[in-house]
Amino acid sequence: MVSELSGARRAIVTGLGAAALGSVVPVGAQPGRNALSHAIAAATKGLAEPVPPLAVRALHRLGFGPARRKLKAAALPSGPDDVFNSDFESQGELGSDDIGYFNSLGGTDDERLEAYVTEQLAPSLIDDSDLEARLAAYPGSFAVSRQSLATVFSQRACRSFDEYVRPYREVEKLALTRAVYSRRQLYELTVDFWHNHFNVYAPLSNHTYASWHSWDRDVIRRYAYGNFYNFLYATATHVTMLRYLDNYRSDVRFNENYAREVMELHTLGAENYRGLAEPLGVDALETNPYTVLGDDELDDPSLAGGLALSSPSRSIAAYYVDNDVYEAAKALTGWRYRRSETGTSCDTAAFYTDDADHTGGQKSVLGRGLLTHTADLPAEQDGRIALKLMAYHPATARHIARKLCQRLIADDPPESVVTAAANTFYANRLSSQQISRTIRTIVLSPEFKDPALWGSKIRRPLELVVAAMRAGGCNHTFREDDPTNTSNDFINTFASTGQRLFNWRPPDGYPDHREHWQGSNTMVQGWRTIDWLTDRDAMDDSKRVMRIVDITLENIQGDPTARQVVEFWCNWLLGYTPDGGWTGPVGTPWSAAPTAIGKQALRFFIQSGFPQRDRNLWTEDSDPIPRDKFRVNQDFEDWNRRTRGLVALILWSPNFAQR
Repeated sequence: MVSELSGARRAIVTGLGAAALGSVVPVGAQPGRNALSHAIAAATKGLAEPVPPLAVRALHRLGFGPARRKLKAAALPSGPDDVFNSDFESQGELGSDDIGYFNSLGGTDDERLEAYVTEQLAPSLIDDSDLEARLAAYPGSFAVSRQSLATVFSQRACRSFDEYVRPYREVEKLALTRAVYSRRQLYELTVDFWHNHFNVYAPLSNHTYASWHSWDRDVIRRYAYGNFYNFLYATATHVTMLRYLDNYRSDVRFNENYAREVMELHTLGAENYRGLAEPLGVDALETNPYTVLGDDELDDPSLAGGLALSSPSRSIAAYYVDNDVYEAAKALTGWRYRRSETGTSCDTAAFYTDDADHTGGQKSVLGRGLLTHTADLPAEQDGRIALKLMAYHPATARHIARKLCQRLIADDPPESVVTAAANTFYANRLSSQQISRTIRTIVLSPEFKDPALWGSKIRRPLELVVAAMRAGGCNHTFREDDPTNTSNDFINTFASTGQRLFNWRPPDGYPDHREHWQGSNTMVQGWRTIDWLTDRDAMDDSKRVMRIVDITLENIQGDPTARQVVEFWCNWLLGYTPDGGWTGPVGTPWSAAPTAIGKQALRFFIQSGFPQRDRNLWTEDSDPIPRDKFRVNQDFEDWNRRTRGLVALILWSPNFAQR
């Protein structure tokens, strides 16, 4: 089976299944610099598989992919000639299948998308009781993550590794479990986005490990849909960021590390950096962006040398230069957190400022060299004003908008949707719903719905593997106290893909462009992780992770033909069936299947082994497979292992990798 499955995979990746890859590397895209990426690009030029319906495209982009659960029996094909229709995705029980649920929300695609997005942007109103019950079943696994920062930090931060690493380990498993089982899919995807935008390398120190539950819960998850300035301030004052970018020790000899990253990555963006240019030489914005905010500090002339930062006559820089970084770094000196490196009590990690370590004096942040901070402002106020000047700047609006469009639509999103999103972000700078309104603008845009942009992204390893678990019927709660060790086994296997949660060392977060993820090592390790998932679908229920055989027997009546099994699993995992089916009507040989994925999947399922080319084990249609043979591997047929291999093959396919 290994050689047979590997042969089918090679066929899809290297050209026999070229059509299946067409949307993964569009014509004109620049592949990564490795042989596999070039082979994919060459094999796919000008070719494409069918484009999925909007329901499937939306659920791929607005979360970690649709969860396919048990459908009504009436939705199943009534005969072999009905296997190519699209009943699977249109008649699911309300709420039991994501695609069926999406399609129940209106009479048109536009109505359905708007209703679904409106619901997803109000996560507190979504019934997530199934997830909550799953987590409640293992209270000991997530006990630390429910405690306050002060409690956990004081008890664990300066003790043994097993003590201080526990908050991180719980959050990692919580994140996986939520991604797989939560109905709040857009929220979970957005949380992951912000963990990358405000990236902190969790293993940096005992203090970042010990505060990770609070970083995730009190900062990232709290503000994921909220106001960006409040979000930025919360990150800047939390122990994890203070420690990660060294601002906790910046004093009168100021450390520019945090100030540079907050400008380059968190707010204005590297695209708005003008290096060593003189501040007065930087172009000014046409109008002062701070005039209409009604912010007491920005409106106070005494804090900015007699001319309020909100004054219409104020000249505000359109870009930032090194001098702005240095001035912001000075404004942010003296920011600290309560800590102890020794003893049994590790202090509370609470934020405070130390004016004795603050760099006093006048400062100019984005002021084109003109005064924005008077001398001797308190450390906390000095830094707070600097963060406001960055957060409310139009360059920040465009930088954040582009990154959100890149996450939700395409690696290189159309400028039209970036502009629309930036306008929404900028217009809602004081709103508690600033981020959620920006997301709404993006996902209800014509560009989001444009089928021509489908496949403009591929799933990164996290999205690929979680999508596989959601589609393939994963039934495992990732938890800290796991006597089977399945949770840690999975994490150790997944870590080899290069995207273990919260483990990106540089401050820019995991890359969000295909070129980084199309290397052969990443792809192979992703395949191995999917292998691990499907191999765990053993006949022993205690070891089962994905219910592949159960799903097959629950949803296909009687003794199925090979074509029915392949058609079912293509539909179940890819979310739809194109006109004419994946493998063609009854009587179509595998070699004449109309789609590349259908051709290779059917070929794999009926053949005895690729070393003996094209020698069939079974026929496509005329020999029904006895149902009882799916449960156990026997003789030379191995229908249990073969069905799990079929699922793995589809999950490996470029069709499944598209976003």
